[in-house]
Formats: sequence, structure tokens, C-alpha cells
Amino acid sequence: MTEFSKTYQPERRGNQVEAGKARGRGKILTDALITALHREADMIIDGKPTKRLIMIAEQLVKKACEGDLAAIREVWDRVEGKAIQITEHAGPENKDLNFTISFVDPDGSVSQPEALPKQS
Repeated sequence: MTEFSKTYQPERRGNQVEAGKARGRGKILTDALITALHREADMIIDGKPTKRLIMIAEQLVKKACEGDLAAIREVWDRVEGKAIQITEHAGPENKDLNFTISFVDPDGSVSQPEALPKQS
């Protein structure tokens, strides 16, 4: 069992990353998965031995081409990036919200940008 110093005691739950770093392991599962994905698979594509990573990508694309919606979303998100969700806020009775933006300089002084023209 790993012993921790008196000054470093990771929480029992929710801090497994820090606990792993304390044991000198880092991201064990991530490292193991990357190693496994770079091994050759039992599949030949285009007459060549293929890595497992390529095999998984081929299967994902195949599923997407067959109409699997989850696979289509995964391919789309990986290629195009996830869609940005735009959220609009309105004040009471859908009136405009008024707010002020202040900038705090490193010396602690507060400044405000010039007002922008109101959009209609």
C-alpha cells in the first residue's frame, strides 16, 4: 500500500488523478489504451496489416454509412467539432438586459470600455 506524506493526503473520492500522480502512475488507463490501440489488429485492409486504431475508425465510419445515428454524430463531432449551443437571455417581459463590463488592471485600477452603439 502506498503511504502519503503528512502534508499530502489525497481525498479518498474525487481526486484519483492526484492520487495516481502521487504514486507516480499518471493516467494509467489512458496509457494502456493508447498502447493497445497502436498494436496490429487481426484485420488486413488493402492487403496490409492494420493497427487497431484504424480498425476502430473503419468500423465507426461503416456504422455511420449504415445509418447508425450515434455513429453519424460521433464522426460529425470528430470531423467538424461539436456544435456550439447559443443561449439568448431576456429580461422581464422580454425587455433588454442592461449590464456593465469592468476591466481590472494588474495595478488594481478599474476601467470600463467605451459604450457600444445600441443594436436594434
